[in-house]
Amino acid sequence: MGIGIAGLSLGGNALANAPRATPIAMPQVEVNPSTTKAVTVNDGPGFGRRVALTFDDGPDPKNTPRILKALRERNVTATFFMIGRNVTNQPQLAAQVLAEGHELANHSYTHPKLSSKSNSRVLSELERCQEAINTATGVTPVWFRPPYGAWATKRQGPLAVKECLGVAMWSVDTMDWKYRNPRSVTNRALKGARPGSIILMHDIHRSTADAVPAVLDGLLDRGYEMTTMSGFLGHPYV
Repeated sequence: MGIGIAGLSLGGNALANAPRATPIAMPQVEVNPSTTKAVTVNDGPGFGRRVALTFDDGPDPKNTPRILKALRERNVTATFFMIGRNVTNQPQLAAQVLAEGHELANHSYTHPKLSSKSNSRVLSELERCQEAINTATGVTPVWFRPPYGAWATKRQGPLAVKECLGVAMWSVDTMDWKYRNPRSVTNRALKGARPGSIILMHDIHRSTADAVPAVLDGLLDRGYEMTTMSGFLGHPYV
């Protein structure tokens, strides 16, 4: 698996004035599900001070634009794990996320608990989300996050490989889905962050959108460089 090398750690002011990051063009590769083991990650390389910011469940017409604004103002990129039906309903917003330098990733089409579903249903959820994102934006995701983190790795891993998707979990859960309080979200993100962390938030909650500026500023002040999953880890199967 390709691993991105952490760049020079800069202070908050330096990063805020850095040139705008450009999206990483991921190669489309073919893999053999019968011989290739699914790549599943909970975190990234622990050297440097690089973390991956991730947002689940969007795109959301009210809160995603607010989060994009906060990221744009600080020249920070993130990965948005999108629900396919939301992309179908908000194709222009999905395209905007991509145009602003962020990575689009697969979060299933309807957000079911996949570990309890049949292989055919799981594959349908993956494929329909891939198609929705590709139709809206012209890109095909290389990372997937199972809703609720519910994933039967041994049985369902080959299905992710079939779609050439790495399975991305997380190491810092801000619990923004449970505690709709900006201060709680900020504190959990900043206290949990370590070099190599994958930080989980959701771009469907107003409280999360309220918290994001403080989360970003706090991470920048601590010298962290924030990036996408692919900027962090490269392509899962290269």
